[in-house]
Amino acid sequence: MSPEVLKEAEKEGSSREFFFRLLELLSEGRLSRREIKALNHREVIKEIVKANSLEEYFFPGRAKNIYNALRNAFRLRERAQVEREWEGKLKSWREEFEELLLKAASSYLLKVKDEELLRELYERDWLLPSDILNSFPGGNFEEWIVRVSTAEFLEGRLEGWLELPPFKRREKVLRDILKAYRLNCLELAIYGLFPQCEGVIWDTFVKENTLEADIEELIRKRSRKFVTIQYATKLLLQEVFGKGELPPFLNHLSFVDYKEGTLNRHAIGHGVAVNFGTGENFLKLFFFLDFLAEIISYIFKSKR
Repeated sequence: MSPEVLKEAEKEGSSREFFFRLLELLSEGRLSRREIKALNHREVIKEIVKANSLEEYFFPGRAKNIYNALRNAFRLRERAQVEREWEGKLKSWREEFEELLLKAASSYLLKVKDEELLRELYERDWLLPSDILNSFPGGNFEEWIVRVSTAEFLEGRLEGWLELPPFKRREKVLRDILKAYRLNCLELAIYGLFPQCEGVIWDTFVKENTLEADIEELIRKRSRKFVTIQYATKLLLQEVFGKGELPPFLNHLSFVDYKEGTLNRHAIGHGVAVNFGTGENFLKLFFFLDFLAEIISYIFKSKR
């Protein structure tokens, strides 16, 4: 039975009407509704089940009626086919995804001059691009990074991001975030930055299709959101910092455990946090996005 016939029959509201429409389509209009009514429906449905290899999906005892059992059988078979296709492609996609991220992490580490400093700052929730890390002259890092991070300096960093398609697509949002930073509207700027971290990863691996495996259609068919931010970030952190868990500002946190003033995506996104608008919190998130920009740049280079 062709997918087109099933799709057309599925437009009917009830399972009984689905059955009638199915027979009309299969007979190419030769069977009238009266003739279909006169048939032994149970026997006809059994023949349809056998002809379409639906035996393992046909459960008349569990269904409201035999028409419903037939319709469910077709739906279960389609779901099983999509699931098998998903598992096969997901395995291929995951392997390629990991290979790209591991190569990017390696490129990043080759540029880092002081890996001990890298890990020390990570413990304080600073995930930085290699050139910023290499520029640190010593002393109090927090004081230094706040001092050098003028609005003009951050705008210069943003210009570098815009060479990458995932960042270019959200240029207006990113420029507006820096406008909020200039106006000292730090809470709004932080609100704006958090979703961009997830967005650029999604764009890199799905929208811009840097992977050969095409999972976008499967995601759509399964009606699921395939969240890559946590998986990608955990894999990166494992390779770069030797840590497999997310930093506190990205991790899920019970609201009762949240300490006001700290940076946490979950608490801020749900409106639990209100007094988080500090320059240091903004810069931690800004430079994390800057770190992602460096990683994504290596990924795009490797696919050229």
